[in-house]
Amino acid sequence: MSIDTDAILSAPENFLQVVQSLLTAIEAKDLKLRRHSERVAKYSLQIATQMQLSEVDYEQLKCGALLHDIGNIGIPDSILLKPSGLSQMEFDEMKLHPIIGAQIVRPLMAAKSLRPLIRNHHEKLNGSGYPDGLKEDEISLLVRILSVVDVYDSLRSERAYREAFAHENALQILTEEVGRGWWDARIVELLAHIEVAEDDFAPV
Repeated sequence: MSIDTDAILSAPENFLQVVQSLLTAIEAKDLKLRRHSERVAKYSLQIATQMQLSEVDYEQLKCGALLHDIGNIGIPDSILLKPSGLSQMEFDEMKLHPIIGAQIVRPLMAAKSLRPLIRNHHEKLNGSGYPDGLKEDEISLLVRILSVVDVYDSLRSERAYREAFAHENALQILTEEVGRGWWDARIVELLAHIEVAEDDFAPV
């Protein structure tokens, strides 16, 4: 897929305002969700820096990470904010959020290159992810980075039904999942070298 370089590097001010508006919409739905998106962007960019990605990729990853969960504003609060595990039916509905998110940003021409990050951040290298069952080279490098950091942040975050995992334990889980063919081993290894601010995970 070709990347609209001008849209990423020279995004009009009104597009950046749209990004901020969408983040505000996320916060209105769930403050924890906005903080999650901001942490995922922060740590994804640390990995991008280690990999010496281009400025275009860096900016694309930043915006895509901030908006990757925008589709959650279309998920009922009874599911999104449920203080316990989800039923299979509820989980199936939750799995629609990447599709909803891609639809939300579709009218924004400047966001065209962000759609794969929003739609595909729950794909896995072995094809067992969703919503499209992509595998291996069908999943871009930026999506691979976002996927790993998204899971890392979820593991580090407290849930009503479990405590947050420590940094080392989250990395161990991700390493085990690399063995199942889910994640890019190189990215998980780079994740081990990011600078983590424990205050980032303080309860809201």
